[in-house]
Amino acid sequence: MAKVWLLLSVWGGALLLSFGLWKWGRLHPDPLVVSTVPVLSLLFVPAFFMALWLLWLARLAPQSVQRAGGSGESVQSDSEQEST
Repeated sequence: MAKVWLLLSVWGGALLLSFGLWKWGRLHPDPLVVSTVPVLSLLFVPAFFMALWLLWLARLAPQSVQRAGGSGESVQSDSEQEST
């Protein structure tokens, strides 16, 4: 049920933001002059945070494998594999 509320809040927020931008555009019909800094920040800041998140997850991944008791290697030794 928590996922439903999360989904509804994200889509609802996007709908409100879209409506707000539409309303602002109707009230200010002049062309919007955009500077470089906001555009570059909107482009690179989310990518930077995603890269940090992925690096953080990659740092945690080896620890979760060790806690599960596995090292990723086969359970059989080399001598057992040769005999089969």
